[in-house]
Amino acid sequence: MIDRITESALKLPGLVLIGVVAVLGIGVYQYQRMPVDAFPDISPIMVPVFAEGHGMAPEEIERLITYPIESAMNGLPDVTQIKSTSAFGMAVVYVYFKDSTDIYFARQLVGERLASVMSELPETHEPPALGPISTGLGQIFIYYLEADPDTVDTGGKPLDTWLRELNDWVVKFQLQTVPGVTDILSIGGHVLQYQVRVNPNALLKYELTLEDLVEAIGANNRNVGGQFLVLGSEEHLVRGVGLVEDLEDIRNIAVKEEDGRPILLGDLAEVDYGNEIRRGVVTRNGEKEVVSGMVLKLFGENTSQVIERLYEKVEKVKESLPEGVELIPYYEQAELVHNATWTVKRSLLIGGLLVILTLGVFLGNVRTAFIVALSLPICALVAVLCMGAQGLSANLMSLGGIAIAIGMLGDGAIVMVEN
Repeated sequence: MIDRITESALKLPGLVLIGVVAVLGIGVYQYQRMPVDAFPDISPIMVPVFAEGHGMAPEEIERLITYPIESAMNGLPDVTQIKSTSAFGMAVVYVYFKDSTDIYFARQLVGERLASVMSELPETHEPPALGPISTGLGQIFIYYLEADPDTVDTGGKPLDTWLRELNDWVVKFQLQTVPGVTDILSIGGHVLQYQVRVNPNALLKYELTLEDLVEAIGANNRNVGGQFLVLGSEEHLVRGVGLVEDLEDIRNIAVKEEDGRPILLGDLAEVDYGNEIRRGVVTRNGEKEVVSGMVLKLFGENTSQVIERLYEKVEKVKESLPEGVELIPYYEQAELVHNATWTVKRSLLIGGLLVILTLGVFLGNVRTAFIVALSLPICALVAVLCMGAQGLSANLMSLGGIAIAIGMLGDGAIVMVEN
């Protein structure tokens, strides 16, 4: 078989040359498009489900939320394992699938099964939701916000609360438009709340309950559509605007009427800005608290390209920030990826040059040495083509395997040329 291949190659040198050029061209093109990572992402196909139960103890979380969701996921096709964690106010269920399962098909299955179990779960502030389409190595970019308290106008809110609100409603929304970014997690600072601190004596005085206040606030915080009126040749939309916009709107909500006089919420409670109870903090060098954001890469994306697009967007985001606020990146995987892959690429180049030098000295024939040396990049590009077909990335392990194989490739080429 090998003799026939060799004989055919000698008889058709033009065809062999076209094949070599095609492998070189397609291989280089595939290498440029190949995802580049520091390490191979060996994360399994996993779909996380997050469910919040504010104020619930871990026992109630496990019994009322975690167990029903975990039980519902049993029986899904290609599921290999189901794990869960129940903590104070939070349940997380991890559904693992076979490695051959498409991640989006897996999420569709979990989402459909989650919708079917919603009726069995207790009423919560937010319904259970699927986690981001990412992996454990998807944290590619982290930044923090810093502001000069003497320059910025926080509108009466604490600085760390104002920065968290700025990050949640301005920075995150803009960075999420970057292709390849699946989610951005906000950490640090305080989540802003409009808090109603009820005076129990006022409730007794006016014979009201907490449910009355909750119902009044909900009923007076919405817009209602009223169709339209045709006046001449124009249509005029009719709507009732009732969404609260500031603290004063909340204070002026009417809860009850007594002797023709409305009893306002401000008469029953103190309404002011407040902070959501938090379980952690972010500090810079252990000295100063900051508001930070963590960017998660979409599953299967090229890390270096996503970070490059992120930096372009960050410059535009900085222009939209209020005066005195700075967005400062302090971690990104591009440098790690570059250093890790360059270490292997340098070893690959040095190994190739040493093999070529050794061939030239010991073979004593320039033509033979050139043929053997030419086989090294061709074989490496063939490996790149195979990696691309399998969806593998260029990383420390895959490129390291090619670097180690350089010596064996040279040995095999020498044997074939001598024969």
